Amino acid sequence: MNKSQNIRNIFKENDYKIGISEVAEKAEVRYQFAYQVIKRYCNKNDVEFPTNQNKESKADKIRKLYDEGKAIGDIAKELNTNYTYCWAVVDKHRKNK
Repeated sequence: MNKSQNIRNIFKENDYKIGISEVAEKAEVRYQFAYQVIKRYCNKNDVEFPTNQNKESKADKIRKLYDEGKAIGDIAKELNTNYTYCWAVVDKHRKNK
């Protein structure tokens, strides 16, 4: 079985409800490759493409934690993300308030 078939099988076995990052991790391939294979499969077979619309984004989590009074450095450590990215999200959030 080749990599693409493996990705499609993992996606099917989970009733099309598994995220792309989880498929990529299980298939031991890069996210981008899994994304392309799943996107093509969904388009060909009229299956809904998995999205993050129902999940809270990392930027949303950063804004929420900042509004709760946490420092940018603490947020970066808690979410295991880059400090500069956290700072940019918070800076934009401050300007839009």
